[in-house]
Amino acid sequence: MHYSVIFCDLGGVVVEFDADRLVHQVATLLGRPFDEVQKAVYDQELLLPFELGRIRPQAYYEGLKRKLQLSWTYEQFVRSWNDIFTENRDVTQIMHRLRKRHQIMALSNTNELHIQHIKTTIPNLSFFNDWIASCDVGLRKPDPQIYFLALERAKAKAGEAVYIDDRPELVDAGRSVGLKAIRFENSQQLEQDLQSIGLNL
Repeated sequence: MHYSVIFCDLGGVVVEFDADRLVHQVATLLGRPFDEVQKAVYDQELLLPFELGRIRPQAYYEGLKRKLQLSWTYEQFVRSWNDIFTENRDVTQIMHRLRKRHQIMALSNTNELHIQHIKTTIPNLSFFNDWIASCDVGLRKPDPQIYFLALERAKAKAGEAVYIDDRPELVDAGRSVGLKAIRFENSQQLEQDLQSIGLNL
């Protein structure tokens, strides 16, 4: 089977992240329980519109500030919000090798601040031919429509696409629309799985 495109998740695959770093910082600053702060930071009534691009970063910050009585300035919030990512170099090396024969496209549930930060601070992600971020397209995985949109952008059929994600429910969603989906666990396993479906690394 010839695969013309590889859709790849960002966080948990090509970049590693400490999702709770900001939560710990805020909990320590305010002297409040971790669970209480975590609930506010990931409150879907606030985070979901942010990840769908329906509200701007400033609006998310203002909502969080109200919920927690947070004293940070917007600039302080942005620094802590973004300071969670590191490149997974083993995976980016695999992607650079794959790019010689395949389109590689980012497909991520993320927000405006994170996507801009990743693009500008991790230059080794230059292998991506295109970036499909939930905040830019107004759709989130596992909605089938975001996979259909990705295929349209790639000018590919589902059977011609490989999809890599670390979350099993999103892998299942990709499979349900016909993508050859691989659950990422580590770089060695990813390389083996890619070779097993016929990709030449």
